[in-house]
Amino acid sequence: MELAEVAEQQAQQLRDEADVLALLKETLESAQADASRKYLAPVTKRVEPYVRRLLPNASLNFHDDFRPSTLLRAGREEAAEDLSKGTQEQIAVLTRLAFADLLISKGKPASLILDDALVFADDDRFETMTDILSEAAKRMQVIILSCRSRAFRHLDATRLSLSS
Repeated sequence: MELAEVAEQQAQQLRDEADVLALLKETLESAQADASRKYLAPVTKRVEPYVRRLLPNASLNFHDDFRPSTLLRAGREEAAEDLSKGTQEQIAVLTRLAFADLLISKGKPASLILDDALVFADDDRFETMTDILSEAAKRMQVIILSCRSRAFRHLDATRLSLSS
């Protein structure tokens, strides 16, 4: 009898833990959905002009976790993970810029810090991206860390150099 009682207590503990975990999962999914509703649409709206400037007549869709999901261009939908490394990198920068713009619009401080970004950009896209970043630098702090000083020489910026 004692073994049966111990087993029943353990089974009840496991059921209780399962209930708690199910509630936690439901709460986290609800919080994620709330965050998506609150931020995903505004970020998508803010990133759209940047994407269209970089990729005319294109639009970007996001997963609920804010990762780019698909790019629609020339009437064709492309999975974000199938895009070139350069396009993925540029979309990542534009998305971060859109988040920073959203923060600024809410009266919060924002900076954009890029570490060797745009290494996969061709010349035309690099120029478009640096134009977008130069304009962003008028409303927020933009810090670009790069070992390619010549690539950014044309930007009106304060330059700091680290040497060993």
